[in-house]
Amino acid sequence: MVEDDSAIADAVLYCLRRDGMHAEVAETLAAARCATEGALPDVVVLDLGLPDGSGFSLIPELMRSASCPRVIVLTSRDEDVECVAALEAGADDFVTKPFSPRALAARVRAVARRGEPRSEREASLGLVVDSLGRQASFSGKDLGLTKIEFDLLAVLAEAPGRVRTREHLVARVWGEEYILAERTVDSHFKGLRRKLAEAGAPATLVETVRGVGFTLREAR
Repeated sequence: MVEDDSAIADAVLYCLRRDGMHAEVAETLAAARCATEGALPDVVVLDLGLPDGSGFSLIPELMRSASCPRVIVLTSRDEDVECVAALEAGADDFVTKPFSPRALAARVRAVARRGEPRSEREASLGLVVDSLGRQASFSGKDLGLTKIEFDLLAVLAEAPGRVRTREHLVARVWGEEYILAERTVDSHFKGLRRKLAEAGAPATLVETVRGVGFTLREAR
């Protein structure tokens, strides 16, 4: 965690360590660069406003590394342009201050799961979701998904067989502050299913659980 506010850092590190994660803090860009020399962490929580410069400058350096860790950006700025710029630079998620340390810990777990190697079960579906390269294919055929379609599929692919509610999907893909009509989410799934079908995937691969949400089923 790269954060110069010791109170924030201590609260977040307590939650991360309580969840069984190894976590350390760097208070400056210089300290962060020293800490990330050699073996990189799985996830970097990066404040944008640091005493010796902008956290933005560290993102491209992390992206160029071989292991390419996941990055969650922290910002006290309300301007959407800051968050969009961080995501375009390679960050995986952003959190605006003030925030709940427990909620941030949950986001760290979520982005860490995205970086795990795909399981044998995922491979057995014929579906490959490359979160780093933001590519998805079925039986070797590229699906050509939109950003939203890919993000929805990536959430489902984290845990095949687990039902994800619409509320969970909206919070993960659009953000916790968004409230969307069910038909908006359903329309994106309609496009996702069409592209899966065109690639030869069974109609039951992405299944609607009536009144609840969606799940990724094994091909059958």
